[in-house]
Amino acid sequence: MQHGRTMMAAYAKKKSVLVLGDYRQTITVVRSLGRAGFDIVLGCEHAHSSTARSRYITAMRVFDNSRPARFCHQLEACLRKDRPDFVFPVGESELRCMLRHDPDRLMALATWIMPDPATVLRCFDKPAVYQLATTLGIPTAPWRSFRDADGLLVDAAELGYPVVVKRQDSSATVRRKKALICHNAAQLGEFVTEIHFDPDPASLVLQKYASGIRHNCHIAADRGRLVAYFQQKVLRTDESDGTGIGIEGISVAPSPQLRGHCERLLASLDYSGIGCIQFLVDEASGDIAFLEVNARMDSTAALPFRLGIHFPLIALQIAAGERVNAPAEYRVGKRYYSLYGDINVWLGQRHRLSRGARALAMPWLALRSYHLAFEWRDPLPALHQFWNKAVGVARKRLQRPVRKQSIESGARL
Repeated sequence: MQHGRTMMAAYAKKKSVLVLGDYRQTITVVRSLGRAGFDIVLGCEHAHSSTARSRYITAMRVFDNSRPARFCHQLEACLRKDRPDFVFPVGESELRCMLRHDPDRLMALATWIMPDPATVLRCFDKPAVYQLATTLGIPTAPWRSFRDADGLLVDAAELGYPVVVKRQDSSATVRRKKALICHNAAQLGEFVTEIHFDPDPASLVLQKYASGIRHNCHIAADRGRLVAYFQQKVLRTDESDGTGIGIEGISVAPSPQLRGHCERLLASLDYSGIGCIQFLVDEASGDIAFLEVNARMDSTAALPFRLGIHFPLIALQIAAGERVNAPAEYRVGKRYYSLYGDINVWLGQRHRLSRGARALAMPWLALRSYHLAFEWRDPLPALHQFWNKAVGVARKRLQRPVRKQSIESGARL
């Protein structure tokens, strides 16, 4: 709350922020800046966005993200007409569209709450960041850029199994997953047979598998100097192999090692803005492996926000050239939980016993954790999201008998 009062005093005249993109963390941006006294306009591709139900949103703009040129044209028209004081890109899709089409022209129309475009592009490039981390002495699992299908098998044999196949671009997927773990040559060979169907095989990166639990280090930096830090451990994701998006996690005390690695990376990048730097930590051996730098706010930013670290507001302060007064300490052992994400996992489970056990655990997890979307002060976004899910499930179940009857009728014919 102190951050909110400080910013409202600094901006006697109410200023506006165009928040771009509707992601899990968007609602945290909206609440943080809305409570600080800013007018919030949501810009996204979904006209019926659940986030748009927030009490802090004053207006909404719909953009077409499917075509970058069209998106940039619509965005420029919006900026010229509405004249927001700030633009806050939340996710990567909007950033990529903007960076591909004359970003200087768009950035001249408002103050953008983000690192500079050159830094963002560098963070998008996994091999470049891996090379930088290695140069800085930050432990990084050995990796290889893609050469060809045969080279992938040769490189895997040299690195040693298991290996991980991922994209250079952290927003792109492999078999609809953030990363594909291959435990042996047979599994990788099966993937290699599919490469000729891949639209962009050159974007593949092969890396030696590193064991451990993912630690997300939420950071804010001003011209390469770390000004806010929060660390959380991912306890469970929406994938059984630990890849994917976090569903459950817990705040942990800052690790001097991980914080030091973050400080060196940020100083080398001359980073200004907020982001998330990820590591794998093997708690048995103490081994650390650097994963990636995300030049954006992490999807679990609701947890530090609820614990008093308002990263969206800090990002705005940095962009505005204001002094940042981030709290140095936070409470450890506090959990976040995505009930919506867990329900999606539960719906995908086929084994009745595992589904029953998970269903019993959900209410307890929801009661003892900070929810990523639901807040009593602003309940409508989460309630609307759950309502949409319930309606979608009901529609699918109602369609099943119709489909079955159609198939049987076709068989009789």
